[in-house]
Amino acid sequence: MKLLIDAGNSRTKWAWCPSADEEASWQVHALENAQWFAVGGEAELLRQAVLEADEVWVSNVAGELWLRGLPAMVKSLHVIQAEGSALGLKNHYSHPAQLGSDRWCSLLSAWRQFTQSALVVTAGTAMTIDALLVNNHEADFLGGSIQPGLRLMWQSLQQGAAQLDYSYAEGIAWQDFALNSQQAMWLGCVKALTAPIVMQYARLSEQVGTPPLLLLSGGDAQLLRRYLSHALSAQAIIVDNLVLKGLACLARNSDK
Repeated sequence: MKLLIDAGNSRTKWAWCPSADEEASWQVHALENAQWFAVGGEAELLRQAVLEADEVWVSNVAGELWLRGLPAMVKSLHVIQAEGSALGLKNHYSHPAQLGSDRWCSLLSAWRQFTQSALVVTAGTAMTIDALLVNNHEADFLGGSIQPGLRLMWQSLQQGAAQLDYSYAEGIAWQDFALNSQQAMWLGCVKALTAPIVMQYARLSEQVGTPPLLLLSGGDAQLLRRYLSHALSAQAIIVDNLVLKGLACLARNSDK
């Protein structure tokens, strides 16, 4: 059995590798990264799964501390690193291995699942925007961007501005011009996320010649779609667990 682990910036997700036709119904578990070092609970379930697995496939952006001790528990460990190419996808980063394994797995998943040009947006602790160009059944990762996610932006304002110490409130009503400071913080943070999506989507559309897909993933994907323009929101596709699905692609193809 092959175990897939997505150790993200804040949370860890894991699942058993499904066959291609089982992904729609697979069971994904999650825990906060701090829980991984605790005794019992969801972390114990993950540790037991690691011990049972024949192979463990990991995307780790949580840091070296997260991995400590794992090799001793695992029969066969695969810690993913971005490469110059894999599964028909070319990585055009100047130093391919510098690309985060989470972004690489997400791009592989987007390419294999949709086989179309796409802007791949993952909105979590950080927000990444990556351009995938598909032409004549070949795929290229053109590059992308990284910026603070919604909560990090909010926290930076709380910590850096003495008079903006408002609690994070996701349910603040949207309007064009805010009428109080908490609302203004929310509007500023949300617009700081949606504006680069609009810009990058327009630039990729110019390169492709036709409208590419817009794929949204991560904990704030639904929220982002709500605040995009109507035209972009209507065509945005929410895709859960892109990193795990990319790991599954790699794991399944390792036997071929």
